Amino acid sequence: MKHHLAVAATILGKVKLPKISNEVARLQEESMKTDPDVNVITDCINRNPRLFTKFLAIASFISKKEVTSARQAVDILGTKGIFTVFFSSAIEFSFQSDKESEAIINHASHIAAAMSELSSRIQEVKESDAYLYGLLYNIGYIVLNLYNPTASKSCYTTNLLTPSQSEAKELDLFDTTSNYIGVYVAKKWRVKNSVYCGILFQNKKIEKCPEGQHLAYELINLLNVARMVVAETENKLYVTEEIRNAALESMKRLNLTNQDYIRAQKKVQQLVKAMKAFPDNFMDEVAQA
Repeated sequence: MKHHLAVAATILGKVKLPKISNEVARLQEESMKTDPDVNVITDCINRNPRLFTKFLAIASFISKKEVTSARQAVDILGTKGIFTVFFSSAIEFSFQSDKESEAIINHASHIAAAMSELSSRIQEVKESDAYLYGLLYNIGYIVLNLYNPTASKSCYTTNLLTPSQSEAKELDLFDTTSNYIGVYVAKKWRVKNSVYCGILFQNKKIEKCPEGQHLAYELINLLNVARMVVAETENKLYVTEEIRNAALESMKRLNLTNQDYIRAQKKVQQLVKAMKAFPDNFMDEVAQA
């Protein structure tokens, strides 16, 4: 693992990720204080008008209420939860302006939406944390896409269809994996331990933390279900037996019902109408790669 992490760090050092807004770092610093200043938080959120619009949309989606101001968002989400939502907004805002990464981040947005809705049925997991994890679980592929677009697309498609096979393929092509790269990105952005542990072990079966302090188990199982929700919604491009079986197993582990699944599907369907994850010729391009 040490060697593969070193290779991941080298690859990450050779690409330039889209810049996350400066307001994110300032808001993160403030939100980590014992007694955050609400005025500082609202000022950070209001400072970038275009990012503010994206923030309101995500805050409304996660809170299931119409959020029209930064102060209202703080009242609903709290000073701690507000950063996760604002950070998620900044990620979507920044990467969607990068055409090379647009398909990947759009798909991640659908996964995030499904995970957020599903997590509302799980007491231990905050919906904002589930949303952020959904956005970041495949962030390593954005790095690989910037590093080697042709090889990356082949690996990314393998992960969509048969996640269990993606790690071996990536090791063969890159001597590291998108998960290792994703961990470095998550640590660089100082996200929660459960998020980057969930990224690292997303294709593994890990045990539930008895003390409930480590939520990687819950996040990974939510991801398994969300993969199927999104696969069925995005024109059934990549519904496979592996994706279906993993989703069914994870639903049992998390005690999720068919009604929970359908609710998540409806949420994703709303987003799919607004943005298409993959261009029509995506699979053709993969076959030619």
